[in-house]
Amino acid sequence: MTTRYSIKDLEQLSGIKAHTIRAWEQRHKLIIPKRTSTNIRYYADDDLRVVLNVALLLEHGMKIGQVAKLDPQEIAMQALEASPYLGSFTHELNELKISTLAFDLGRFEAIMAYCIEKHGIHKTFREIIGDYIQELGKLWLSGCVSISQEHFVSSLIRQKLFAAIDELEVPDQPKTGTYALFLPANELHEIGILYLAYVLKERGEHVFYLGQSLPKEYLSDLLDNKKVDFLISAFTTYPEKEDLPEFLIDLEELIDKRGVKAHLTGYQFVGQELPENLPNTHIYKDLRELSESV
Repeated sequence: MTTRYSIKDLEQLSGIKAHTIRAWEQRHKLIIPKRTSTNIRYYADDDLRVVLNVALLLEHGMKIGQVAKLDPQEIAMQALEASPYLGSFTHELNELKISTLAFDLGRFEAIMAYCIEKHGIHKTFREIIGDYIQELGKLWLSGCVSISQEHFVSSLIRQKLFAAIDELEVPDQPKTGTYALFLPANELHEIGILYLAYVLKERGEHVFYLGQSLPKEYLSDLLDNKKVDFLISAFTTYPEKEDLPEFLIDLEELIDKRGVKAHLTGYQFVGQELPENLPNTHIYKDLRELSESV
């Protein structure tokens, strides 16, 4: 089933202002909105791909007039060529790509076992899987990977992380404190903080992993019953940017006087004006910076 997006959704997901998207639509015919049976305009996955790919090409110096002369497939291919993989794990990523495209569970298991044996579990998840998630995004933009294929491999990666976490012992006393990791309501992109849960538990911390899509008001159930020193979360698509300041203020009120520090990161913070008075909340540019700071 195709996802339906409003122009506001496209703006949120791409960082391109709605009036610019309108110009791309009306003046350059880059995207064509659909209409519901009640005549409400909406956009589909293919339109989102075009907007994200056009934004990438403009960042790499192309002019909108040049881009407008290309068809969607040419736009996708040029965007893919404009951001080649420059890392050190080409073989590993190629094997992961093939296993994803073919829904090949055996091949996925084999390349993961190879990576962990050769590079160790930390490098496998922090670097190889981190790089692959970036490449997977490019493949989706180019139309090479479907949503079902992306969900297939994401589910397998999560299973590997949960299995690795389960193998770690819980220390009697934490090394530096107790951490609670969660994703806010409607947020489902958990691989990053799941890996961080592994890192913290292996380091000897006490970790409460609360998982996806947790409304912030339910955090009080944990905070009222357990001593928690740190909250960690990543906001990739939610809360929506216009709701983010209010979310942060409410979170600050929740943790204030409880001795809890919040460490947050995610795409939703990019270019966002944040409230000034957040003494217990720390924002990081990406998950790697966050993981190096806690």
